[in-house]
Amino acid sequence: MGERSGKILLGLVLLLIGGLVLLDQIGIDSGDVIGLLIPAVIMIYGARKIMGSSGSRFWGILIFLFGFLMLIGKLHLLFTSLLAVGVIYLGYRLIRSKDDVSKEAPPEWERQWARRVLKEETLDQWESRVNKTKRS
Repeated sequence: MGERSGKILLGLVLLLIGGLVLLDQIGIDSGDVIGLLIPAVIMIYGARKIMGSSGSRFWGILIFLFGFLMLIGKLHLLFTSLLAVGVIYLGYRLIRSKDDVSKEAPPEWERQWARRVLKEETLDQWESRVNKTKRS
């Protein structure tokens, strides 16, 4: 089945190239045709995902929107909007992270642990002083 689908794809590509060369000979610019054909195919694919039972409607809407913006020449609006939303989110996260710093007292278990550690450190210092005096 894979060999057959490969032949079909190659046949479609050859038909497309031959058709574009023929249109170019007639005087129709192939760039204009491709500029309409590719967004139309993308929009059709997105519409099939929206209407079909399989696939995600969300992704279908995004694909259709992508093709539509590409068709009307406003694709830069999508990328600019995504960039703006990303910058806003980043700014929000930076501001929010400063508010998360709590100035509350540490919990009781943490205070008890610190007392034990400090006592052990004090005992170590006392032991080293005792050892120094014994050596002297």
